[in-house]
Amino acid sequence: MRNLPPFKALNAFEATARLGGVRAAAAELAVTQSAVSHQLANLENHLRAALFHRQGKRLILTDTGRDYLNRIGPVLDHLEEATFEAANHSQVETLTVSAPPSFLAMWLLPRIANFTAGHEDLDLRLLERLTLAPEEETIDCAIEYRLAPDSASNATQILSDQVVPLASPDLIARHSIRSLDDLSEVTLIETERRLISWQAILRESPKLESQRFLSVSYSLHAFEAARLGLGVALGNRYNAQRFIDEGSLAVPFEIPEVLKPRTPKYFLTLPEKKSALKKVVGFSEWLQAEITAIS
Repeated sequence: MRNLPPFKALNAFEATARLGGVRAAAAELAVTQSAVSHQLANLENHLRAALFHRQGKRLILTDTGRDYLNRIGPVLDHLEEATFEAANHSQVETLTVSAPPSFLAMWLLPRIANFTAGHEDLDLRLLERLTLAPEEETIDCAIEYRLAPDSASNATQILSDQVVPLASPDLIARHSIRSLDDLSEVTLIETERRLISWQAILRESPKLESQRFLSVSYSLHAFEAARLGLGVALGNRYNAQRFIDEGSLAVPFEIPEVLKPRTPKYFLTLPEKKSALKKVVGFSEWLQAEITAIS
């Protein structure tokens, strides 16, 4: 007999860790906050280990919790894909595209109607992934965020990671933020899954030890925190462009290139077995045209 925790407990844990709190997890799972808390307690009792510790009103993963999430995440992804395939009896062809969470939410989704309008014969399935795992055979196209392309894959660079500081115009004005030297009095918003961080950029600053930080899981959370005036975030200019255009975020200065560590890039990766498929070629050509339009 397998020694596995209840699936509801795993689902509650994954949602809470991914979304950063019980309230958001409860909303996604359509249950009460107390139900999520109960499932988290059940899982910790089953594992005999603490998975979270509290930091103010936020739940932060412990080292054990982070390791557990990294190991069960792909398992839940595979289960979701297997369930989708078993339940999908439609004769309409499906195009499955994966992309980093923030790129998917803030760059791809606002444009995807331009693609679907010309491909009414396709169902579209969008998944959150930073990179493409070799065993994920259901993915047709992957937009990856990484330092270099996988040498074993068919990858084309589509965008550079134009990292800029982002803050609300009000915060910038109140603290007269015009350069890195003006950040000591404000909170810096770190994104745990970004490959470039404030701490890496300010690694030689004598003020780093006294600097205040706010850490969140994803760039979209960092952008929202910055819009609320909670601090200065680091983010990709392309992903934040909508907020910049509407005036809720602004770029107070440019970060000197010499201070940036090795910069990741966005790649379009096409699995070898699928690169010649009509639906894959169509999406690839559309994506390249969209990229060209903003370059």
